[in-house]
Amino acid sequence: MEALRAQPFPEGEMPPSSLQVVSKVLSQNSSNQFLKSVGFQTPPSTKSGSSNESELREQLAAEATAAVQGELDALRKKIQDAEEDRARTHKELEEYKKITEKNSKEMAETNLLLNKLLSLQGNASSST
Repeated sequence: MEALRAQPFPEGEMPPSSLQVVSKVLSQNSSNQFLKSVGFQTPPSTKSGSSNESELREQLAAEATAAVQGELDALRKKIQDAEEDRARTHKELEEYKKITEKNSKEMAETNLLLNKLLSLQGNASSST
């Protein structure tokens, strides 16, 4: 116990209390039945602490993965919606181009007929 009390501790941390030192020594000597029988509990070993830490890390990683997966699914949905909108817009554009071409042809035909009518009317008025 004295060796544990004499050990230096990291700067910024409090030195271990007497109870912590006694508890650590007792946990190393698990044959001390008296303290166990009076209800004194030894702290968990570092193995369970590190496994608990591992479990927490795994849980955190799983939660982070789930959150990222959720965001990824939302982005995929947005991309799919944008692609559908783009395809619909492209189809409408192609339809408008066809309508414009048809109207241009019809307008050219109408202009040709008007020019013929005007030339016939001009010829008819000059012959009278």
